[in-house]
Amino acid sequence: MDIRFLSSNQNVQYKRWRKLHRRKGREKYGSLLAEGPHLLMEAMDAGWKVRACLVEEGREQLLTEIPGIRQGSFPVYRLPAPLFRSLMDTETPQGIAAELEIPRKREEVSFREKETLLLLDAVQDPGNLGTILRTAEAAGATAVWLGRGTVDPYNSKTVRAAMGSLFRMPIRQADLSRAIPDLRRQGFTVVGTHPRTKTLHFQLAYPSRTAFLLGNEGRGVDSALERLVDGMVCIPMPGGVESLNVSVTAAVLLYERLRQSWEDG
Repeated sequence: MDIRFLSSNQNVQYKRWRKLHRRKGREKYGSLLAEGPHLLMEAMDAGWKVRACLVEEGREQLLTEIPGIRQGSFPVYRLPAPLFRSLMDTETPQGIAAELEIPRKREEVSFREKETLLLLDAVQDPGNLGTILRTAEAAGATAVWLGRGTVDPYNSKTVRAAMGSLFRMPIRQADLSRAIPDLRRQGFTVVGTHPRTKTLHFQLAYPSRTAFLLGNEGRGVDSALERLVDGMVCIPMPGGVESLNVSVTAAVLLYERLRQSWEDG
């Protein structure tokens, strides 16, 4: 294992890692910074390439707890505690992190007979997106498509909230104004939500190819996109609240879809 000591915030590697906290830096280097043993194991198990490992001085034992670190061909940097913690954006850093290479996305898309997509229009909260990715994987969704204005999926808060699902769930950036008509031509039924529609979410029979369109936390789905969908459903809220968090809405829809799939065999 190649362990190098890094002690200065003027080091070129340190400056590179600092830039990964911003979307511009992640796009420039094609990398993200993931913190903690759990996320590192999840990323490596999913086949993501580690470009460098960072460990806090005095916590080197963490290197032995992650399968693949000792056999890795990447460098390991040991940083004094203050320097390591200055790179992390959590209140209690976990002592180990890694620079991960963001895989290149394939542009071609092919669909199976049965598919479930989530289409997100300008979802801006990174925690919401991370929760949606984790829920989508748990419920067996095929992929999550990110429309314009949606937060960067490689934001550190999104990475933490997804708890590993980011490394496995297929994600695609998409212009939803073009993607929705194209999906419909390929046999998808695109379903949105609206509080004043009369069809409840469990009253609609979801076909084999279904895509759910979800919108911004404040304004919902753009009206121009709403006009492109096949139909709207409403999640009943007899308790009197006006709306649900977008990640909760995603969970309700996905699990109703899953329930129907199981009933259909």
